[in-house]
Amino acid sequence: MLHLPRYEEAPGSLPGMARVSADGTVERLDGVGSDLRGRPLLARAATALLRSGRDAVTFVAVERDAVWVHVSMTVARETGDVVVSAAEVAPPYGLTPRELDVLTLMAGGLTNTAIAGYLGTSPRTVSKQVESVLTKLGQATRSGVAAFAVDHGLLRLPVPGTCPELTALAVGAVDRLMREPGPLPRFATAGVAPRRPATPYEIGLLLPLVGASSEDGEQMRRGAELAVEELNARGGVAGRPVRTHVSAVDSLDADSVTTGLAELAARQVPAIVGGYLLTDERASYELAADYGAPYLNIGTSDLQAEWVREEPGRFGRIFQTGPTRGNYGKGFARFLEGLRLSRRSVGFVETTMPDTQTFSEETARLVERAGLGIDFLVRLEPPHDDWSRALREIREHAPGAVMVTHHLPEQAAAFQRAFAQEPSPTLIYMVYTPAVPQYLELAGQAAEGVVWATVTGRYGDSRGRAFAERYAERYGTAPGRSVASAAYDQINLLALAWSAHGRPHNFGLVARDLRTIVYRGVNGAYDLDRGGQTSVAFPDEIPDPSLGQAHLVFQIQGGRHRVIAPTPYAEATFRRPPWMRTD
Repeated sequence: MLHLPRYEEAPGSLPGMARVSADGTVERLDGVGSDLRGRPLLARAATALLRSGRDAVTFVAVERDAVWVHVSMTVARETGDVVVSAAEVAPPYGLTPRELDVLTLMAGGLTNTAIAGYLGTSPRTVSKQVESVLTKLGQATRSGVAAFAVDHGLLRLPVPGTCPELTALAVGAVDRLMREPGPLPRFATAGVAPRRPATPYEIGLLLPLVGASSEDGEQMRRGAELAVEELNARGGVAGRPVRTHVSAVDSLDADSVTTGLAELAARQVPAIVGGYLLTDERASYELAADYGAPYLNIGTSDLQAEWVREEPGRFGRIFQTGPTRGNYGKGFARFLEGLRLSRRSVGFVETTMPDTQTFSEETARLVERAGLGIDFLVRLEPPHDDWSRALREIREHAPGAVMVTHHLPEQAAAFQRAFAQEPSPTLIYMVYTPAVPQYLELAGQAAEGVVWATVTGRYGDSRGRAFAERYAERYGTAPGRSVASAAYDQINLLALAWSAHGRPHNFGLVARDLRTIVYRGVNGAYDLDRGGQTSVAFPDEIPDPSLGQAHLVFQIQGGRHRVIAPTPYAEATFRRPPWMRTD
């Protein structure tokens, strides 16, 4: 039987992460977890790890008041620092502190008599404790339980009885150097280098690299790849490197998505990171739930959030890292409230694909509450490339603004070029698609002045600019304003959850960590501890920007995408588009 580690977080505790330098300085890496600066043992262990020549160590510390802390440390060779992750946990496998002592010494190959000597007890008592440990861990032999303890980090630090026989293990070497600063015994360092490369943890990427959304898919692939490269440069996760396996799918083809998910499940990847799907979302959710690994996707589906809320037992390991598309209508109405429009009316153009439908009864109420009438709603029928009716309605009614939703950049650009040939004094407000670099390339000068919005987009702050610079340096081209950074954030969010315990194949625990962590990424804050396990939009769903992702509104000005709302993130102010100017 395969036994996966069971580390249950203590109630009310959060994993903490920090970077420890060679001089013992502790720098906190998260803003929500336990502050490791209050645990001097960990700083001492980290500096000892640097001196030991080892790449990583994982152990359990039992603090005063019987607080158990599971700790994972990894050396970042490029910086010479140690990345530390620690979380208060319930005793794993129901072990007692004394059984953890016995297990630690068993991992060093000690006999019952030797263990008894270090613990100050009798061999008979140790024999009973050994039997209890074997039973609790489901192992038949001492060698099996020793290997299990080393593999799962079930070793106590400080080492019981300051046992020197454990110095050949990473935890023993760290213990020895914490107590005595001199060089390690020769037997403790023999064979440490060169060491066999650790088996990488593999992330499955389910990306729309085939078909109409392929440019978005390539943006996602590059963003994820950049995150993995940077993660490995910092030492990977729990001493292991991370790699990706890409499953290329067509977001409009349900069979393609099914095949892609089956491919990743066959590889037994411990997590799946994906883009949005324009096909049957329910079918993909069922397949992902059947496999069971955490699945993070960039979708904005209200239906997905509803399924997770209604069936948390089945879909509780599936996360939608962006806010839902229902926010688009809210943001549209809110943005228009402060504008002087040529007419106090609006129109809506979308397709029959569910993923592009942003008009709803709630949207209608919000628009009317803003003092705006609704002139028309046009839904393009398959193949969703005939704009004639939409253009006719716009020119006939000349509404103050029209909201256009079509996820294919070539089609959105075709609409804008056609509109520009005979424009009305109507503000064009698009949903998401101009985020794809191809849109601006195809629309050209006709796109100047277009306003567009995304519920998950790259901020223009220092973090967003730094990401864009690294991306451009790596790939020779600038990233778009949405999915490249979203995929980058997904990888880092997943790695943070993995690092909390260093056990990616414990799917349930990783899913719980994903719900617990609040992560500030390039696209804003990810707080997935919501009923539907999605991010939330600022300011429409949450007034605190530190816990949500800003619903960014851009305008194309001088051939560049500039954030014009919400105010805390604005890079520019709204300008009337060329076709709406009267001067």
